Amino acid sequence: MINIENIGQKFIEIVKSPEWEALQEKFNNCDDIYVLGHGGNLAVADHTAVDITRLSNGQKNAICPSSGIVATSFINDSSFDQWMVNWLDCRTAVRTKAQMKRSLVYGISSSGKSTDVIKALQWASQNGMQTALVTGQPMNIPVPGLTVVELGTQYYHSTEVLTLLLQYQLTHGSGRECPSIGHNSSDDLKKANWKGGKIREHSYPDEQINIGVDFDGVVHKNSKGYYDGTIYDEPIQGSKEALRRLSEKYTIIMFSAKARTDRGLVNGKTGIELIWEWLEKHDMAQYVSKVTAEKPRACFYIDDKAIRFEDSWKQLFDKLEHLGYDI
Repeated sequence: MINIENIGQKFIEIVKSPEWEALQEKFNNCDDIYVLGHGGNLAVADHTAVDITRLSNGQKNAICPSSGIVATSFINDSSFDQWMVNWLDCRTAVRTKAQMKRSLVYGISSSGKSTDVIKALQWASQNGMQTALVTGQPMNIPVPGLTVVELGTQYYHSTEVLTLLLQYQLTHGSGRECPSIGHNSSDDLKKANWKGGKIREHSYPDEQINIGVDFDGVVHKNSKGYYDGTIYDEPIQGSKEALRRLSEKYTIIMFSAKARTDRGLVNGKTGIELIWEWLEKHDMAQYVSKVTAEKPRACFYIDDKAIRFEDSWKQLFDKLEHLGYDI
């Protein structure tokens, strides 16, 4: 079998690194993203630019010199090493200093030695732009202010696949949603993303517009518990109207242990697929933006098993005892 270099574990380690945190901050604070790569990484860069723009609902403008006409024209006018610099220069010719400062040049390289990408990053740094490089191997040429995210990969295929996954993490980390299959229409994306509201300092915008709604015991009756793993019960009375009303002001994230990745398939389907099927059946899917096993960022949670922590742990233990729990 092909060696995919434990991509899943690498992804987790990278996203937890300080270098990734620095890249995410630059990405969040920039309006224009210029994505650069060559060879297979140019295809990744093109895909990245399209989805950054599309999934941000216009909040970010990402572009990549992916056309063969563009690339060969600039290469013919200058050289392979210099063509990305010339493309950037043309693309930013009418940008103000303030706009340049809020622009990110996002390079992708497998070797860390892609001269055309590195020269473009150097030019961007000299012209007041934010810069970052995702690279499979170490980069040995210093660029002032450059954030380098090193993947530690040995193969082109691992680098390209992991880099593409990471661009979706950038979108997710900016408070936007990456849609599930079948839920990526324009209306779905609008529903999945932020509708406005106040943001706490140093927080994410979705914290004040998302609400987390538990599935079992709140929307789905779940009268027999886990039972056979299927979603067998009827909706709790008033659920559809409640979700409709909540969705007018909030983005609804539905969470459930059924969505956990360690849960086996039931009738060949994941828990997430089963929940979406049930929501569609009962005409509630249009009010829900995402189904997840994770606790989402939210301004509040609706859960039949929740016990609110308010002033102190003593007060919480008093509540537990009052409810009959042996603590």
